[in-house]
This record gives sequence, C-alpha cells and structure tokens, in this order.
Amino acid sequence: MQRIGLAALSAAVTLGVTSPPTYTPSSPPPPAFDLTSRLPSFSHANGANLGGIEWAERVYTTSTNETVDVAVSTSYAADQRIGQRWADFFAGLPHGPELARLKAYVAPLSEVQSICGGSAVGCYGDDQLILTNESALGFAPEEVARHEYGHHIALHRSNAPWPAFDWGPKRWATAARICPRVRWNDAYPGDESLLYKHNPGEAFAETYRVLVDTQAGEAHPSWPLVDTSFYPDQAALDAVEQDIVDPWTGPTARTLSVRGPLWERRVATPLDGTVAVDVSRPARLALIGDDGHSMRPTIHRGRSLAYEVCGQRSVTIRVTPRDRTTRIDLRVTTP
Repeated sequence: MQRIGLAALSAAVTLGVTSPPTYTPSSPPPPAFDLTSRLPSFSHANGANLGGIEWAERVYTTSTNETVDVAVSTSYAADQRIGQRWADFFAGLPHGPELARLKAYVAPLSEVQSICGGSAVGCYGDDQLILTNESALGFAPEEVARHEYGHHIALHRSNAPWPAFDWGPKRWATAARICPRVRWNDAYPGDESLLYKHNPGEAFAETYRVLVDTQAGEAHPSWPLVDTSFYPDQAALDAVEQDIVDPWTGPTARTLSVRGPLWERRVATPLDGTVAVDVSRPARLALIGDDGHSMRPTIHRGRSLAYEVCGQRSVTIRVTPRDRTTRIDLRVTTP
C-alpha cells in the first residue's frame, strides 16, 4: 500500500524514511506552498492508523448534486460544517467518476501527522485522502488537497503497459514525454528518494494542481515540488483535461489485408504504449519507427508480436509474405 505525504521543505525538517528535495543557496527561495514525497505503509505510520482517531463520517450531497464521503475528526466542534465544506470543494474540482470512490478524512495537524508522518500536512493512498481543515506549517489546505486529488485521478486512470499512478495517465504522460525521459534516465517513476524531483507521478499531481490554479485565474502557479523541466505547457494542461473527462481505456484495433511481394502501411501512434500485430499467415514482419529505425518486438509469440511505442508518433508496418498470391490479414492494435 502506498501513500503520498506532504510536508515543509526546510533544512530543519526531515520526513521519516525518505528525504524531500532541498533548495541550494543559488536557487530561488521556496514559495509558500510545498509538497514532499510518497511514503509507504499508508495505514500504519508512526504506529498509528485511521482507527486510532474518532471520526464523524457522513456521505454529503454537494452543490453539484454529487455525493462525497467525508469523515471529520471529533476533535473539531460539531457545528463547523467541515464535512460539507470539503465535499463541495472536491466536487468543484475537475473530476470524473473517481470522485465517488474518494473518502476524505479531515483532522487537526497532530492527528494528520499521526497517520501520514511526523512532518506531513496531508497524504493520500487507496482512495483515502487525509488533510487538515486549516493552514498548517504555512500550507493552505486547499492546495494540498488539489495535489493529492491529482494522485486520486491517476490511481483511477490507465497508462498500460505502465502504471498510471507512477507514470501519470496516458495522454499527459505522452505529452510530457515520460517514456523517452525514462529511457534517457531523466525520469524515475516511483522514486521517492534522491531522484524524487524527477518522479513523473508527482509531476502529474503537480500539473493537475497547476491546471486547477490556472482555471481559477492564477497566471503563474508555483512549481516547488518537482524539476522545472516538467512544468506544463498548454499541450500538457490540455492532456490532463482529456485524462479527466475522456480517459484512455484501451487500445484501438483494426484489420488490414496484405497481398503481394511487399506491403507497407504507415499507422499513426498518437499515444505511447504498445502496438500489437497478429498475422494470419506466415510472413516476415517489421515495424519501422518515425526515426527510420527498425523496432525490436517486446513480445513474440507465434504470429503475434508486440512493440513498445515510446515517442514515435507513427510507425510503418512492413510485411513480406512467403506466398505472394495469398491474402494475409493483420490485426493491428495501437494505444
């Protein structure tokens, strides 16, 4: 089980089993809102768990006529309407059907830290999002919630054959060139230690936060958590919107017919992922990337081959039949 933790970035504050990114004297000072790293063992941090706190839980109907499950620590006064506030907040974020699976927990900072870690101001894991109701350590809880909800979106999206939670959802990961960056050792999915600032899972959550802040009218949202090379352009923000409202659910299949001594067809591959080709009869098959180089299959079982598309926006399928007079059918699936 995994958890996303948030905490202050300062030389005086460290975070349990991982080290958050630091700022050198030559770097600009960190802005008011900072996030830190993912932590393991979501429900048993520092010997505590969700069951160690008394919660007042209710499913709230929001102003958008949706429902959100919110549990509020009984340490807060019952008349503060905290649950309704956060239900309306989450319903007001850009979201899809994953909202119905969210369970938010709101508690004072000391209780949040007993769950999330000794310097955290919020965390997320397995559909459970934990945060404070007030600013804590200089962090606005709304910004914490936006970042963490980005992880909630990623958990309920696909980027097969890679995990969207660590790589980001399909369309954003393609726009942000995550696969080529991983190949170039410039992105490290799931890394929560020395290479944390190059973790694309965190970059997606921050890009989601920037999208929300931009839609709210903020001209230059802060970018304190991950490397500036991940800062989203408009194409990346548009891709996040697509991942929210029209998520990728699987590959597209088509059937092509081949006859003759040599057959070629260029096929668009707008998204990174797996291209699979099934050949109905014996033939020599090759895929050529848009860089002109032959692609090596990642899977070869009989007449079925699979290739990893990683930055190529089109591939050429080349078929050389053994029998030039017999028609061959190809079943081609693309991301």
